[in-house]
Amino acid sequence: MKTDEELLAEIAGDPEPEMTTTDPALIKVYQALIGTVRADKQLDEAVQEARNQGQTWQAIGEVIGMTRQGAMKKFAA
Repeated sequence: MKTDEELLAEIAGDPEPEMTTTDPALIKVYQALIGTVRADKQLDEAVQEARNQGQTWQAIGEVIGMTRQGAMKKFAA
């Protein structure tokens, strides 16, 4: 069985990874995980774009419901 990190790396590298199960419940879980990874990537890109356009960590933090320090820690390169 793959670790969470291996699974997330696989999903991040391939937006449509192959499923090895036919169980409908597990397929739904896997699809939800793919959606979460995609959403995280989209959020990372949006934060980077906002920073490139001059937005402050304070403003970004307020939008996503965290402190300036929390936003910077989570998204700074």
